[in-house]
Amino acid sequence: MRLALDAFAKPIGAFRATLAATADEVRNYLATRQSTWEGKVARVGAQLGPLASGRIDVERFATLVEDQPDASSAALETLGGALAALGDLAGRSERLCVVELVAGGSLYEAVGRGLAEIGRAFSAARLVSDVRAGRFAPATRGAAAEPLPFSRWTRAERRLAPPLVVRVEGRDLRAAGLAEFLDGRQRLALVVEGECPPAPLARLITPGIFVLQSNAGAGLDRLLAWDGPGIAALVPDSAARFAHDPGRGAAVWDRLGIESLPERVGRRGIGGFSAAQQMEELELLRSLASRPAGRGACTGGAAAPGPVVAAAEATPADPADKLAAWLLSRVDLSDVG
Repeated sequence: MRLALDAFAKPIGAFRATLAATADEVRNYLATRQSTWEGKVARVGAQLGPLASGRIDVERFATLVEDQPDASSAALETLGGALAALGDLAGRSERLCVVELVAGGSLYEAVGRGLAEIGRAFSAARLVSDVRAGRFAPATRGAAAEPLPFSRWTRAERRLAPPLVVRVEGRDLRAAGLAEFLDGRQRLALVVEGECPPAPLARLITPGIFVLQSNAGAGLDRLLAWDGPGIAALVPDSAARFAHDPGRGAAVWDRLGIESLPERVGRRGIGGFSAAQQMEELELLRSLASRPAGRGACTGGAAAPGPVVAAAEATPADPADKLAAWLLSRVDLSDVG
């Protein structure tokens, strides 16, 4: 967990600074809307400075510059609520960007809740914008800054949000459903504890998404540098290690670099994923990294497929036979009588 948080310290810190600056701005704006007329005159006098004393009628001058209508109680209540929400989110420090999934819980739902809580900052900003633009109807009651689901974020908000770091047990790692959250510049980091399927992120590989499986954090800096969505999983040594970097080429075999693949897959399932499903994900990974015959050397600088991939390419030419041979080669049958 610490490794991932340290890797993402810069964007998380930038988001917190944005929250704090926005809260200060709202606080100052709210103070101006809550002032009495005497308070507004005193503020204008202070802004004019001592040279204006005796030379300018400050109260008359204030009628020229203080032209904002009085805010309704509902608008003031809304501003106060938005300010409280921004202060609360900023005060959580990096914990705002951390989700701890309880054993047996839904990874999809936990990530959705974590992002929606971050989205409360966008909800607060929208309310403040509405009040300042006069779009807040005086007759309505004050509105609260509620959690905002990722599905309702704007394009700009999806690029502004900080990374989310999720601790998850290996048997609960159902990553395919997280594709919904990979848009804009949203980054997810999954810190996996215990045994997990060997290639849980393989199904998330698409042309514009950075996908990383690493056992020691190598490649997190590249994920951070990618100007798009991405996901990383810090996995145990028994899992595959690879990086799919969209910036390394047009073809998938240029973008995908495999560091290692497991030699064998156990016969038992992990968290509901059968051995066949686990091997299917490994085969998907292997096929994506395989360069079609006749293609030249990669132009994007991606690592060539490793020894495991090269060996698999020697299997029979028929696709069905090739897949069957490869799957059989990776099933541990040592305990079969």
